[in-house]
Amino acid sequence: MSYVEPEPDGQARTLAAELLERVALDAHGALFNDDDPATWADADAAVPEIVSLGPVRFRIVDSDAVDLAVAAGAIEPGDKTLCLRVQFDASNDAPAPALGQVVTVTTDEPGVTLAFGIWLTHADLHAAEAPDFGSDAMRDSTFDVLEPNQALLVHVLDNTEVQ
Repeated sequence: MSYVEPEPDGQARTLAAELLERVALDAHGALFNDDDPATWADADAAVPEIVSLGPVRFRIVDSDAVDLAVAAGAIEPGDKTLCLRVQFDASNDAPAPALGQVVTVTTDEPGVTLAFGIWLTHADLHAAEAPDFGSDAMRDSTFDVLEPNQALLVHVLDNTEVQ
């Protein structure tokens, strides 16, 4: 027996559109200045990269972060799992996403939401409380791609989605 999600009404769609606004960023990851007419053409031409999920915003830096996910132990080599390296909004009022949290992304397909687990963050790699494995420990250079405010997101599949 399968459960069919009810179709949202117009009011629900309007509310979702207001809460889940896509924002275009410039080459430095900052919002375009709406008060500067010189940026309007660039803002219009930019593909929206930021997904607003309540107070959390991020842009996709690498849409195929499989090597990083394998190195982190998130997936096995050859797994067909969506893995993203993302840059989180670093403004003062933005929350700092952390290891183990789940981020949901609404897609353009009606009724489809993807869930991603935050598998690894730059802060995790450089945490003061991280264990010291000694001076002869070998660091995996694969992790060097993670920059401040970046994280590895791995698509979370439940048993009903796997075929």
